[in-house]
Amino acid sequence: MEAARLDALLVVHLPNIRYLTGFSGSNALLLLEPGRAWLYTDGRYREQARLEVREAKVEIPPRGDLWKAAGRRARRHKQVGLEADHVTIAQRARWLEVWGGHEKGLRPLRGEIEALRMVKEPDEIAAIRRAVELASGGFAKLTAKLRPGMEETAAAGWLEYQLRQAGADGLAFDTILAGGAHGAQVHAHPGSAPLPQRGFVVVDYGVQLGGYCSDMTRTVHLGEPGRKARAVYATVLEAQMAAIAAVKPGAASAAVDRAARRVIQKAGWGAYFPHSTGHGVGLEIHEAPRLGATSKERLAAGQVITIEPGIYIPGWGGVRIEDVVVVTERGAEVLTPTPKQLLRL
Repeated sequence: MEAARLDALLVVHLPNIRYLTGFSGSNALLLLEPGRAWLYTDGRYREQARLEVREAKVEIPPRGDLWKAAGRRARRHKQVGLEADHVTIAQRARWLEVWGGHEKGLRPLRGEIEALRMVKEPDEIAAIRRAVELASGGFAKLTAKLRPGMEETAAAGWLEYQLRQAGADGLAFDTILAGGAHGAQVHAHPGSAPLPQRGFVVVDYGVQLGGYCSDMTRTVHLGEPGRKARAVYATVLEAQMAAIAAVKPGAASAAVDRAARRVIQKAGWGAYFPHSTGHGVGLEIHEAPRLGATSKERLAAGQVITIEPGIYIPGWGGVRIEDVVVVTERGAEVLTPTPKQLLRL
């Protein structure tokens, strides 16, 4: 705020509010002033806010109009920041109305709090580790259950039930479970199609635990894999290991992506790797930094990222292997304990 010459900052993105105050409810605004913070929420969260909120005074507006209450408080300030990436046009107009300030004093901020969140504290890394280990424990149960002819939705639903039984607070994202040619879709939604008698099954899932997310992908093969299947899988695994080896403090995110992409291109599958090699993970499943060909960030110790190259061949299927990795002072620590050798079911 000092660097941006702001008198106050209105935080609207709920993961940022949770990061700054501990509040995990679904409706809140946070007004930051020099040396003070005000969290506005509604009556449903009175007790939750009392238990969770740190370093902020909680206010429950009598009619639930959080914007009006925060605007009244901010009227003493001339330069107010607003999270530009997380505010709608209507919300911006509403803020100008209730704040009563001049549009020139409204300063859009982009990514400043997310930049703070990129480097995790030790307790955050511990929370992510617990989420990763819980999710990983469900994979062996799933592979013992998967059979040709089983519907994708049934398999995905069974996995999700096991994760909740194990103690997950919820899913980090919609589970991806796709067999055969369906696996060529990077973000395939499980459908009613039966798993193939012979072919790959891509399984990408994660949990939320204590507010933090996990993310992992494993690809298994139903039936005996042929020469092409073995070659594609070996290429993806080699690419993933090359990218992990490139992770270290100061490394360019784009260089990590290149390490994976170079392996896949050399094997002749470059046209079938359409996404970035990884992304940050924490309170949200997709956070900065992004590890893509055009990424500008450099890695720093304490960041938690995914490494997930893949090959997706239309009409045939796909392979993706994904781990959660912590950037350490010496390089990389892989948090995901699940084995990565080609598994035939």
